[in-house]
Amino acid sequence: MKFITAKGLFVSMVIASTVSLVTMIVENIEKHKQERRDQQILEVKNDINNSIFNSGSYLQKVEVRDKKFNIEYTYNKKMKKYAEKLLKRYRSDHSAVVILDNNTGDIIAAAGYNKEDNRLDHSLPFSTTHPSASLFKIVTSAGLLMQTGVSPETVFSVRGRGTTLYKYQLKDKVDRWTRFMSLERAFAYSNNVVFGKAAIKKLTGSSIYHTANLMGFNRKLTTGLNLGRSQFVMPEDQYNLAEKASGFTKKTLISPVHAALLSSIVINEGSLVYPRLIKSISTDDGKFNWVNKVKKTKALEKSVALNLQELMKAAVVKGTARALHRGIKRKFRSKLKFGGKTGTITGGLPYGKRDWLTVYAAPQDITQGKGISVAVMNINVKKWYVKSTFLAKKLINYYYQEVFPKLRSDLSRITENKVANKGV
Repeated sequence: MKFITAKGLFVSMVIASTVSLVTMIVENIEKHKQERRDQQILEVKNDINNSIFNSGSYLQKVEVRDKKFNIEYTYNKKMKKYAEKLLKRYRSDHSAVVILDNNTGDIIAAAGYNKEDNRLDHSLPFSTTHPSASLFKIVTSAGLLMQTGVSPETVFSVRGRGTTLYKYQLKDKVDRWTRFMSLERAFAYSNNVVFGKAAIKKLTGSSIYHTANLMGFNRKLTTGLNLGRSQFVMPEDQYNLAEKASGFTKKTLISPVHAALLSSIVINEGSLVYPRLIKSISTDDGKFNWVNKVKKTKALEKSVALNLQELMKAAVVKGTARALHRGIKRKFRSKLKFGGKTGTITGGLPYGKRDWLTVYAAPQDITQGKGISVAVMNINVKKWYVKSTFLAKKLINYYYQEVFPKLRSDLSRITENKVANKGV
């Protein structure tokens, strides 16, 4: 049996202490390097945000502490240029458009316009000072489908005009003026009364608040971009619950980016793919490379999202957004599936009457991906200049004609096969 001498024990203790000290020093060095790297990334991101929101330019290179960084964005140059061209041509008092790639969350175009100064306003698509109006009916519908067993076919009684929301309309009184309407039809035609009554009967303030959070409200939605949080405040009473559920309030605020994201969640079968504008930050020597990875989270169950697709399809095919569907080129219409929601309300900042549309346009062939989601917000002060549905159809047609050639090439092959068959 061997015994450790005092000298041997001392040597072992010294070696252990030295290893521990070296490990601590290395960890501190690595921690310092990481902190310095994080600080550099933060400074680069701040420069990028200041450039986009203040001067309206997308910096390709940023210099921080005598080091040059290369910036790669997610936007598509052709799509971005076309969106800006449209806004300049139709010149609403204020307009903003956002186009999201549903597969990756990439912001492939984001543009804003200010008629008073006759200039592009790149901060408008990212600002959260806009009442969501009836776009919030997407969230309410998700809550109803998810928590209460309501289906698109569930029928509710209605009294009075669907664009108003008086307290007498929320009562269950049935008389000769009462009519009945399914949830699908109420969504398609944006009936405030049905959504107000459904919320009072089937939901609570806390349940609708929870669904709103799941779908991106009151949360940070982007990395590297100073996008404000969309705001949904807990309802104060039953009537306030009806107001918020139907979008009949100016206090629920949203950004055009988030508006497009609502459609993206639905076509992605409940997955929230976080929007991103900055793809990577790197240096020429390759020693520094920050990648903004695609991030996803589950917002809704697949069954809920599929029911929402039916509701949003009805809005586009026969409801308030039907002008969009009719304006899509025939060669694309049969190869794409659409779903959307409109909204109209006066208020917000900049002040004016908002004309909202959020819509997804995805290939029927699932091997071609999930397509795009588009949000259009026009703010009109004294008169209307152009409808949101008109701008959206232009953007969708251009995307599938010029930016996404795969669908176009598949259509060409189908046409060639038809011609060949006729010749046989």
